[in-house]
Amino acid sequence: MQQKSELPEGWELPYLKDILEINPSKPKQGAVPSDTTVTFVPMPAVDADSGSINAPEVRTFSEVRKGYTAFQNEDVIFAKITPCMENGKTAIARNLLNNLGFGSTEFIVLRSNGAIVPDYLHHYIRQDSYRKLAEANMTGSVGQKRVPKEFVQKTLIPLPPLSEQQRIVAVIKTLFARLDATRERLDNVPKVLKTFKQAVLAAACDGRLTEDWRNSNEHVEALSSPKNTTENNDMNLPISWTYAAFKSIVNNLDGKRIPLKSADRKKRQGSYPYYGASGIIDYIDDYIFEGKFLLISEDGANLVARNTPIAFIAEGQFWVNNHAHIVQTIDNIPLEYLEIFFNGFDLQHYITGSAQPKLTQGSLNKIQIPLPSLPEQIEIVRRVEVLFAFADSIEAKVAAAREKSDQLRQSILAKAFSGELVPTEAELARLEGRDYESAEVLLERIKAERASSMKNKKKK
Repeated sequence: MQQKSELPEGWELPYLKDILEINPSKPKQGAVPSDTTVTFVPMPAVDADSGSINAPEVRTFSEVRKGYTAFQNEDVIFAKITPCMENGKTAIARNLLNNLGFGSTEFIVLRSNGAIVPDYLHHYIRQDSYRKLAEANMTGSVGQKRVPKEFVQKTLIPLPPLSEQQRIVAVIKTLFARLDATRERLDNVPKVLKTFKQAVLAAACDGRLTEDWRNSNEHVEALSSPKNTTENNDMNLPISWTYAAFKSIVNNLDGKRIPLKSADRKKRQGSYPYYGASGIIDYIDDYIFEGKFLLISEDGANLVARNTPIAFIAEGQFWVNNHAHIVQTIDNIPLEYLEIFFNGFDLQHYITGSAQPKLTQGSLNKIQIPLPSLPEQIEIVRRVEVLFAFADSIEAKVAAAREKSDQLRQSILAKAFSGELVPTEAELARLEGRDYESAEVLLERIKAERASSMKNKKKK
């Protein structure tokens, strides 16, 4: 914890209770007409990533005065309950209808007494370090833990002069805007890579990906082109390619699948993978398949959404339930080639049902697979793997850049609250040959003003 002796010149280290009104009282019943419109902020309306209020509701004063937390413009609202607090659900209340806001009772409201700029306070409590400290001081039962008011009251905050606070906030805003712009660009990369992968898959299964290979390997094509199993009725395919019905090139092993109830899985924890429609869903103490197989999703929304691959290779010893088709190929066709095909193929004409989309074995068997020669299949697999590895390396770099961006954001805040982000007001005052109001003088002035105000109220 920071000590006063470590503070920059002109700074103070007050308790929040000495510079804030914490959970100020609501407007009195007769102070506001009952039909006055106010801004209502439920917990979901506070965006944890941006620290802002999004899409608040409009209600009347009479609807919300009882049973909700009240606040006004420039108040900082701070979620006290887990996991909202840890996630960073804090915001500055602004643009409130009639300067009246109400929200969840799980908000702590922090109102400046004039000694602290709301944005400065907001950035301080959004620090990871502060939220971790608050988490360590939570009280209550599991799932209902809350930050006690006493913790907030006794929080010590490094406080610079007001003008310095404003300069710190301005620099944070500028730097964060740059980080946000970078983050926005980084966030678009996965979408671009997904599109890139889909384009690779499409090109792989219509001959475009290996066109140059065919031109350089015509002798291989002439010797090993596949035997026609159905009429090649797609003039866009290379002349050396053909179609084959899926059922004619695989052995389907769906009949050997065995569903396992959740209760049974819990009793049978082990080291063997248990597969479903989207991959490994558990590990159990037994297996029913051994070798290398292609699994294809049989049901689930992902058959339509395609957010993740619907075909994947399983190898070794494992169990498969009745939500994934399981096949092995014949004639040495690489499983990886069929994996590529199904992950790029539009299944909409083969899926039945909308609420629960399903790819039946009958429909699966009818799908026509475009087949090049075996050497070209192997080359297609190689090229797709190379291109996907390239895309994955970019994705890894993007993830690292995102993490670095988050770390940089916290580093900026750490510098801001240690006096390293901008020149201190004391330094500027000396350079410019002028006086300045230190935080100590600021606190004393506000304290005197509040005492005078209270004295005048009592006289009235």
